Amino acid sequence: METFATEIAKSLLGKLGSFAVQEFRLAWGLEDDLARLEERLKAINAVLSDAEKQQSKNDRIRLWLHMLREVLYDAEDVLDEIECETLRRQVVKTTGSTSSKVRRSLGLSSNKIAFRLRMGHKIKKIIERLAEISSLKSDFNLIEQPIDCGHVLHEETEMNRSFESFSGLIGRDEDKERIINLLVAPFKVVDAHPLVLPIVGMGGLGKTSLAKSVCDAENVKSHFELKMEACVSDDFSLKQVIQKIIKSATGEGCADLNEGELIQKLEDIMKGKKYLLLLDDVWDEDARKWMLLKPLLSKGAGGSKIIVTTRIQRVAEIMGTVTAYNLSLLGQEDCLSLFYKCAFKEGQMELYPNLVGIGKEIVAKCKQVPLAVINMGAQLYGKTDEKVWESVRDSEKWEEEGDGILPALKISYQRLPTHLKRCFLYCSVFPKDYVFADLVLVQFWMAHGLILQSSNPNENLEDVALRYVRELISRCFFQDYVDKIIGAIFKMHDLMHDLASSLAQNEFSIISSQNHQISKTTRHLSVIDPDSFFHQTLPKFSNEFHHVRSIAFADSIVGPTCKTDFEKCLSEFKHLRSLELLDDSEFEAFPERIGALKHLRYIHFGKNTNIKRLPKSIFKLQNLQALLTGEGLEELPKDVSYMISLRFLFLVTKQKRLPEEGIGCLECLQALYIDGCENLENLCEDMQGLRSLRRLVIAGCDSLISLPRSIKCLTTLEELFIINCEELDLMTIEEEIEEKIQPLSLSLRIVMFEYLPATIALPEQFLQGSAESLQTFIIRDCPNIEEIPDCIGNLKKLQNLEISDCPRLSKKCRSGTGEDWPKIKHIPKIKVADDDSDEETSHAALKKKTKTDKTSCVLKRQVQVELHKQEKKTRFTNVRVLSAKIFYDS
Repeated sequence: METFATEIAKSLLGKLGSFAVQEFRLAWGLEDDLARLEERLKAINAVLSDAEKQQSKNDRIRLWLHMLREVLYDAEDVLDEIECETLRRQVVKTTGSTSSKVRRSLGLSSNKIAFRLRMGHKIKKIIERLAEISSLKSDFNLIEQPIDCGHVLHEETEMNRSFESFSGLIGRDEDKERIINLLVAPFKVVDAHPLVLPIVGMGGLGKTSLAKSVCDAENVKSHFELKMEACVSDDFSLKQVIQKIIKSATGEGCADLNEGELIQKLEDIMKGKKYLLLLDDVWDEDARKWMLLKPLLSKGAGGSKIIVTTRIQRVAEIMGTVTAYNLSLLGQEDCLSLFYKCAFKEGQMELYPNLVGIGKEIVAKCKQVPLAVINMGAQLYGKTDEKVWESVRDSEKWEEEGDGILPALKISYQRLPTHLKRCFLYCSVFPKDYVFADLVLVQFWMAHGLILQSSNPNENLEDVALRYVRELISRCFFQDYVDKIIGAIFKMHDLMHDLASSLAQNEFSIISSQNHQISKTTRHLSVIDPDSFFHQTLPKFSNEFHHVRSIAFADSIVGPTCKTDFEKCLSEFKHLRSLELLDDSEFEAFPERIGALKHLRYIHFGKNTNIKRLPKSIFKLQNLQALLTGEGLEELPKDVSYMISLRFLFLVTKQKRLPEEGIGCLECLQALYIDGCENLENLCEDMQGLRSLRRLVIAGCDSLISLPRSIKCLTTLEELFIINCEELDLMTIEEEIEEKIQPLSLSLRIVMFEYLPATIALPEQFLQGSAESLQTFIIRDCPNIEEIPDCIGNLKKLQNLEISDCPRLSKKCRSGTGEDWPKIKHIPKIKVADDDSDEETSHAALKKKTKTDKTSCVLKRQVQVELHKQEKKTRFTNVRVLSAKIFYDS
């Protein structure tokens, strides 16, 4: 694995210049020690760039960089400890409390001199270690280069094209047709029930894309009453597979059901129905596991069928009831078509015939594997420098062992900027088939210091990190990207996950029943099997855990022994930055020991329904930047105000009202999600304290009656989403605003109101407050809103207006004929749709209107209406709203 020493050194130098450390220098008298540390870091940083270029060909340099990285990590821990102590003192100062109880509850050091001496000793030790390592650099004849410790601004990547069309389905029409014919063939009594059709092929051929395309075909969907899918991946757990099937069928997570209850629920879902099930990416060759699942899947009606995708012929033999469909390599001509579509902008091929020729040579090296072809094309998209194309074609990586996929993926990785390499590798902490949410992933990256500040003062860390996500998507390191307005979700191909895992193996370890080994260099743990982790790994390696910086539990922590061991091991993770419970656990109250993890920046309680309260000690975490509570939380105490570094809060609570002097005191908070709070009637009234808030999402709060008057004081707010709040009347905002004499000055760019049946009119003055900024306005499923406000003409920046499932409003806003059409016709992009109509119009579209066959128009209209009805029905099958899907259903 690459050391990324340069990136870590830059981060350290940034920390040394931070406000907290500068304040600490003055308060504690460690100016000289910290100045020497900074000087030593700058001296080493000057040669790091050259060292990292040479490490692949010089083992001694690589070893030197690894030694350096360990010292840099330790230095980072010391600076973070200093920062935490400074932040804790800031809390005491801000609250104005000198109470020993408050100081004790925050874990504040009582002896200033002892703390200063301890930190001074640690800093001197690090300086000595750096001096030893620095003395060795003269042996390597490294060239000093200009030091760049300042801000970075990375080039924006073009995201205008859709990668959905690059799924590898080019050239697969015949395969698709054959598989469809097998699925819709008449059911015979003598046939096995259910019929199981395996699709077999090497990784990267597009088995999953093909299978999903088959399942989505209209003649297949109409043939089956129920369609379900589950990604099985490496770990064939009966309980998890059943949970995934149920979730696919109903939208329910069922994390609180035991295996017997899950089996009964699955039987009830399938009983008497002819279903189609996709079991994707099956690896396990243990026939016993399949023999446990198969009888459960026989409860459906005759003619039910299962598609299995796998790389392993033995899996096909175990599970299949008919001859497996072996997916072949993609034809060379189809590979070329796919590559050119990925690599060239429209009309560009004809301008660069030399690149077309080089591209043909690159495609030949991909050995007819679609994933390799797509990836190579994506790396070269928009690039017209012949030397760049030649460097890809002539890369030495092609000579490494492989079938065309891994060499291609390694070349893609090699061409990534360093900041994107680190972000990509850190994704290997999460299990295969994990659904990433962009807004959550960026918080995880930020917790580990992977995001460097932009030179643009208007762009914060979250903006930069979201740009990193878009860059990785554009280069095909992520796939299945879906932009849901409120946030984007995507996955990582399992081969990409394999690549990240192999490159990060020195620092990242996966703990499972097959592997429970960690090393002294392990800093990130992904625990697939908690029982194996606690019973086999802990006794042997517990003294090494103080190095670990992140841990993600991908499976439930259940049983009294596991719970006890988990509580004990928390004390070992002294420098933990992120903690995730991706699955449910039996905790009703999380262990109090979490308060000792002063370096924690990110906590994700995942789908946890059992944790009723947060431990009191959690409010000692002054470094915490992101907190995602579980679904079972009963209340959020006002002590949350002590978490002064919090930037991201996703909250589910059973409270009727949020406490004052709690959330409203979080001056650093950038994003607030209040979701699924069915009892919540009122928010806190002191929201004016959220001086940095840029995104506010209120969703699934059925009892919410009104919004606080302080919402008009959120002058930094850029995005507002209010979704699925049955009792909320938006006009309560207007009543509060009338008290204010001066006109509002807001910064909203996006506003979305969805399913607000109690709202009869839109808040005109509130919208008018964003006349200079509002760009997108979306109104959905608000049946009682009758007219568009007059202020719509004053919204100078408004580019997009969408109105759907609002029958009265839609009628008034119909193109040309609606009473309110004159108010909105100036807006560049307008979409007006309801159950009876689906109209999209824009200036460009209106100009291009031509005569169309009347019959085809009628048919198209009927199809659109039917699809819209289905979409609306699907949207309300699950009580959980869109924001919950992004953060929990993944």
